[in-house]
Amino acid sequence: MGIKKSVHSSSDQLKGRFLGVVYNYTGHGVQRDRAGWEQSVTIPLLQPGMFGLMDQWDKYLEDFSTTGAWLPHRYGEDHHNCYSYALKFINCVLATEGEGWLDRDEFTEKFVIPRTRKASKYIMLYRMIEEHGFYVIDPPGPQTSPRPGSGSC
Repeated sequence: MGIKKSVHSSSDQLKGRFLGVVYNYTGHGVQRDRAGWEQSVTIPLLQPGMFGLMDQWDKYLEDFSTTGAWLPHRYGEDHHNCYSYALKFINCVLATEGEGWLDRDEFTEKFVIPRTRKASKYIMLYRMIEEHGFYVIDPPGPQTSPRPGSGSC
């Protein structure tokens, strides 16, 4: 798990050009990668309309990453790893903004699992189309429409 420093243009993201830097924590300490994360799943944490905070978050990320907590010798595969690095950073930003902290389970349930489920569906769809050239889905179930005169307004 890594933290992506802001991408400068949403059109660059849509075109598949990655212009950002992914910060990640390994046994070698904090790494800043410009490549190698193109196939990763992103988890958006900023709501639309809050993108003005990205530059501020980028500064927080750089400052956070240079603290002694993330030195190589402190790395532990089970407890002090890239996941804890990402979650601790998110919680530091939330605290700065007066928000409550997320624990590991809550972050996983609210942010990680929904995105990985969505990615899994797209991967399955891609593989089926690649293998068969098409994919057929079941039609939606019967739609119920309100009876005449039963709607409000």
